[in-house]
Amino acid sequence: MLNREVLTASEAVYNGCQEQPVDVDVSLPDYCPDIQKILKCQVCPAISSCSASGDHLEVEGTYTVRVFYLDSGGMVVRSYEMEDSFLSTISLKRTVENPRIYAYLKMEYVNCRATSPRRLDIHGAFSICARVYGACNVEAVSSVNEESVEELPQNLQYTTGSGCFRQPFTLEDNLELPQGKLPADRILRTQAVCFCKEKTPMADGLQISGEVRLKILYASAEESMPPETMEYTMPFDQEIACDSMTEDSLYSLEVSVSSVTVQIHTDYSGELTTFETHIRLTASVTCYEEQQKSILQDAYSRTCELTLTKKQQEIESLKQLFSDTCTHKFSIEGESPITKVLDLWNEACTVSGTVENGELKFSGKMNICVLAVNAENTPFYFERTTEFSLSKSFEGTGTIQCIAQVLLTDLSYHLTDAGIDLRAELAITAQLYEQKTINLITDAALDESKPKVLDHTAALSLYFASEEENLWSIARAYCSSLSAIRKENDLPEDATSASGMLLIPM
Repeated sequence: MLNREVLTASEAVYNGCQEQPVDVDVSLPDYCPDIQKILKCQVCPAISSCSASGDHLEVEGTYTVRVFYLDSGGMVVRSYEMEDSFLSTISLKRTVENPRIYAYLKMEYVNCRATSPRRLDIHGAFSICARVYGACNVEAVSSVNEESVEELPQNLQYTTGSGCFRQPFTLEDNLELPQGKLPADRILRTQAVCFCKEKTPMADGLQISGEVRLKILYASAEESMPPETMEYTMPFDQEIACDSMTEDSLYSLEVSVSSVTVQIHTDYSGELTTFETHIRLTASVTCYEEQQKSILQDAYSRTCELTLTKKQQEIESLKQLFSDTCTHKFSIEGESPITKVLDLWNEACTVSGTVENGELKFSGKMNICVLAVNAENTPFYFERTTEFSLSKSFEGTGTIQCIAQVLLTDLSYHLTDAGIDLRAELAITAQLYEQKTINLITDAALDESKPKVLDHTAALSLYFASEEENLWSIARAYCSSLSAIRKENDLPEDATSASGMLLIPM
């Protein structure tokens, strides 16, 4: 009669990327002036939902195409913006229930050209990347209920994901231009960054609060005036439903901006000084659960052959949830001298993490986009790429997988004679998983037709043991028992402390 234990492990059913093309051929609407020169073309994709259905993963979202250009006069920055949706279906290795899904988007390339003063031809692609984990239940023998069988147990302790939850919510507000600012005529660019400041786990949910920092680059109807930037803070307080959450749960949280919609409206006096703002956020919560299992590592019978069926099983255990910040200072130069920066932002920021020689090392890249004015008062655009790194001491052994994320929380600059000095504040988070390979006993069968021939002429046998020799191996070879050898030789541990003679009960 065998007793069994069910081990719940995580199995990766998908880990990869799928490319999503962007092909746009548009004519400018009547309210947009003609194009003299394209300054910048960007594609900004965002995920609105992702879910697994059967053996497929569906990722749905939108992408915004934004083009900065100079009008026919060559001195005024204009922008054209359009939005489209996408739906991508990815095949999984197998059908999974309640999977853990980590999805993100990566811009690959974008090419943009003006085929005429009023026509744009845009081609590009972004990758939809995902890691999908499903629960994998494996049975292992925990004990053999036979008097003649000696058992060597092993205790497993590991932390695995118990649930993944995604919940969208929306912030809405009417934001006013300060007194003295020229009324807004058109919006050139928006950017929003989300900061979660407080998190309170509770039964079946997570209470979060924080703020979204919104940056709006706009132009007035006075074409002689350069574009201006306004920054606003929008607080939020939201409850996220998480069925497996408790007050003591271990969890990770990410709150991302899915979309930003800003429209110019008149105030009570009829001036265009109000920004009607809608920001859609998505909160992603992963809950973790600690597992403790006792299973057989080895077994043998003192009286007959015992056949063990074994298999290797990969076990992934959460080792650490990492969170830290770093400051990266660097300088960039433009193609021509800069007299004024109209706007400066980051479009892509990536990071990867590894564990080497007791250190957790992060390395990443980010690009810096600059819209500026030269000495002739002509707007121009350029971008540069910079690299950053962060190292922290790490205690642990074994194979560690690091899944890292980075968020640029603040980007400040100072204009110099040589170019621009910048200071970037980065928030780096990571999930560190220990990869274990364990040997499981999945079945055990006694073969009484093959009895063991034992020497009962003596009650004890002499054995010369080496230093640190394993007592279980000795007991197995002599068909004795581990506990009997320890008791007979007054040994406190399961291995010898020094070489010497042992008495083996027979």
